[in-house]
Amino acid sequence: MKESNIFSETEMVALTTLSEKGGIILSSIPDKNEKDFIGMITAGMTTYQKLIKKGLCFITEEEPVILDNGEEFLFTPSVELTEEGYELIKKMKL
Repeated sequence: MKESNIFSETEMVALTTLSEKGGIILSSIPDKNEKDFIGMITAGMTTYQKLIKKGLCFITEEEPVILDNGEEFLFTPSVELTEEGYELIKKMKL
């Protein structure tokens, strides 16, 4: 069985997006899957959560950086591929 057969269409969209972009800022991901007026799917956070459970991606967590002026800088969390996710994408040639 091909790897692509074990993923839903939306999961494949999410994996393709991650392979093309390398990471996606968390705030740009809709809560739920969406379709635009021509039927193109945008994977929502529910889909990325499924991929996280499968060990294919993760949400970054960075420690805040204290700037010279004493202010705290927080990095924006993003969704990125795990090593297993990268290997799967290479295997699937996405």
